[in-house]
Amino acid sequence: MESTRNVSLFLIVFLGSLTAITPLATDLYLPALPIMPEELNTSASLIQMTIGIMTFGIAFGQLLGGPLSDKFGRKKPLIIGNLLCVLASILCAYAPNIETLLIGRFLQGFTGSIGVVIAKAISRDYASGAELMRLMSLLMLVNGLAPVIAPLIGGQLLIFSTWRFIFIILAAFSAILLLGSFLFTESLPPEKRIEGGIVTAFKSYSTLLKDNFFLGQSLVQLFAFGAFFAYITGSSFVYQNIFNLSAQEFSYMFGINSCGIIAASFIATKASNVIETKSILHFSLWQLTIGSILFLIAMVWEWSLIPTSIILFFTVCTVSVYGSAGFSLSMAKYGHLAGSASAILGFAGMFSAGFVAPLVGIGGESTGIPMGVVMVICAVLSLAFYYTMIANKD
Repeated sequence: MESTRNVSLFLIVFLGSLTAITPLATDLYLPALPIMPEELNTSASLIQMTIGIMTFGIAFGQLLGGPLSDKFGRKKPLIIGNLLCVLASILCAYAPNIETLLIGRFLQGFTGSIGVVIAKAISRDYASGAELMRLMSLLMLVNGLAPVIAPLIGGQLLIFSTWRFIFIILAAFSAILLLGSFLFTESLPPEKRIEGGIVTAFKSYSTLLKDNFFLGQSLVQLFAFGAFFAYITGSSFVYQNIFNLSAQEFSYMFGINSCGIIAASFIATKASNVIETKSILHFSLWQLTIGSILFLIAMVWEWSLIPTSIILFFTVCTVSVYGSAGFSLSMAKYGHLAGSASAILGFAGMFSAGFVAPLVGIGGESTGIPMGVVMVICAVLSLAFYYTMIANKD
């Protein structure tokens, strides 16, 4: 039985901020998406791809950062990752064309994800079981502030500046995380690190993926987060092009939905005291699936803004629940491989976003049906893998 170590307020805020860099890098410039195609002389689909390609970077960056943190400890990779993220954000800010922006976004995701995966590994260094879920839920509370304030700030910045200044803000935020990395006290002592060379560290992936329960959790996260990223990618076009909201009004709606994520995270923290983590995961996946189906119906039948927004509110908020519950279940017996296990789970969630983004934009800028279809397919598949690979396992 592993003991839970004391977690300071600084650590909770720092780890939550590390996991917030990637949603912040996406959500901060969501209000600018509809106006970017004209400025960069490109299509809406390619602009949406700047979200998808970043998530590919996040996915593959985690695969690198996880094993390296198991081998070399958490602190050094954190410092390097945050430093490179500052440089990648600056590249995005000064991108002269869509090609350069796509490269910059991939690098921004790749380098920023190192902090994301290590933050989750550090959480496992400090806690396990139900305590880990509570800690992860607390991080999601901090993390949840990013999608609340980011579109609001982004929408206001567009009033007096361009989308390029948004990436300067992101560079500054990464610089603050870099400072925090220097102040952070190493949580993985040398005696608990993986022995052998780098190859040995990466071989841990084979061990993890041979575990059917862990593989099932990874697939659940892959498709559940796919539904969430369909919303992230398509919501600005739904609100602004279908319901004719301004960039500022969209940022308010997006912020309200993000408040739902925070509220759900708080409820999950309390519920974990009396309800099994697996039951919490099960409920959240059903809520995601039902909500996705209702959203698709709303798009097909052209429902008005208010009912559609209510549906999205209760659908989107589940991300903080299945994210923390799934992570806690998956990490139960892999404390010694926390970095690698966190990397696979993170890769699964972010990889789905990479192929979801262009699918959402297939129908053009004035329809939300592709977004609804993608959400439904992903949500149903997440439930299917839960029942076939998780439900009956201990």
